[in-house]
Amino acid sequence: MSTETESTPAIPPAPPARYATFTSRLRAFVIDTVCLWVPFLALFFLGETTSGVPGTTLVTWLLMFAWLLLYDPVMVSRRGATVGHAVAHLRVVDARTGRPPSFGRAFARGLIKLMLGVLSFFTMELTRRHQAVHDMVTHTTVQVAESEELVEFHADQAEDPDVVLPSRLRRLVVIAAYLVVLYCVFVAYVVLLDATGCIRRAAIEGALSTRNCNPGREALIEVTTWVWLALSVTMIIAGWKGLLLGARRSKRVSVDVAVA
Repeated sequence: MSTETESTPAIPPAPPARYATFTSRLRAFVIDTVCLWVPFLALFFLGETTSGVPGTTLVTWLLMFAWLLLYDPVMVSRRGATVGHAVAHLRVVDARTGRPPSFGRAFARGLIKLMLGVLSFFTMELTRRHQAVHDMVTHTTVQVAESEELVEFHADQAEDPDVVLPSRLRRLVVIAAYLVVLYCVFVAYVVLLDATGCIRRAAIEGALSTRNCNPGREALIEVTTWVWLALSVTMIIAGWKGLLLGARRSKRVSVDVAVA
């Protein structure tokens, strides 16, 4: 007596995630910057022209900051993409759910990106899912839209089981050494730029006005500070992943033993 068993159809495996490249994300960032600042400046000039009307200045400033803070999180949480993402065929995904992030998560993500700007993207080539700083903090990823086929993308950099990392203590010591050297270089550079000590003295005394200081050097020091911070974060991530000299990852060597 034979019994027939109905075979259940096999569920096809989910396609691998396709993470956005730096070029595509930079294109989206530039488009979003235009979409963000053009209305912001338009509202600013509108407020200047109507400043004589009571109450319009406060309303204009509220609208400006609301647009600045809510443009990214509202669109990302509702549509999974801003205008820039949509043009570049990208979507923002919550790494835990595979869906667009919640408004709170999208707000935190947009705020970090707004504060760091392009510097937030320095960590993309050092992370497994090609995440920027604002992605890592909020546990989100930026992927190529499912409907797009002929688009450049990065695959998931899964950990190689044959890769051996140095001990945590060694990595921490090497990271600390790199950060100390980088800080010394940064301080020496600032001292050379601010030979008279004008900017440093104003910063210590809390003076906001530096009329006697060189404004060009002051701006250059500010840019250098942001670069130093970005490089410090990059070194921390690279060192922990075993990419710095002194604590580099290595391949496990397999030895075949012949049995007589």
